[in-house]
Amino acid sequence: MKKIIALITLVLTLAFAGVCLAGENGSALNKAERSVDRLADALDTGKNITYAEVAKGFTPALQQKVPAVGLTALQKQVAEKFGRLQEIKMLSFERFDQGDRAVFLAGFSREKVVRMVFVFDKEGRMNDFAFAPVNVAAAGK
Repeated sequence: MKKIIALITLVLTLAFAGVCLAGENGSALNKAERSVDRLADALDTGKNITYAEVAKGFTPALQQKVPAVGLTALQKQVAEKFGRLQEIKMLSFERFDQGDRAVFLAGFSREKVVRMVFVFDKEGRMNDFAFAPVNVAAAGK
C-alpha cells in the first residue's frame, strides 16, 4: 500500500512540475496567438479593428514597414489575391534563441489553403510575416 501511495505521489509531483516548466513557453505561445488573431481580424474589413490594436503586437521596425496606410493596402491586397478569411489554424510554433516562428494554415474564399508565417522577437512582438498560397494538388503528388 505504501508503494502505491509513493508511486501516485511521485507521478503527481512530476506532472505538476511539467506544468510549471511549460509556463514560459505557454505564455510566449499565447502572446504570439493574440498578435496573430488581431492581425487576422484586421484583414477582415467587416470587423472594426483599429490599427492601434493591431500594432500593439508589432515591433517598431514592423510598425514602420506596415503603418496604418500600409495595413489598409494589405487588407486590399489580401482581399484581391486570396478573398475573405474563413478559417485559420495553427500548424507549428518554433522557439529559437533570437525569437520565435509560428506557422498557420488559413482558408480563404478564393484560395483554399494559404500558409501564413509569423516571426516574433525575443519579447514576443511580431517582427515580420508572409502569406503564400499552397497548391494542394501538387503537394499531394
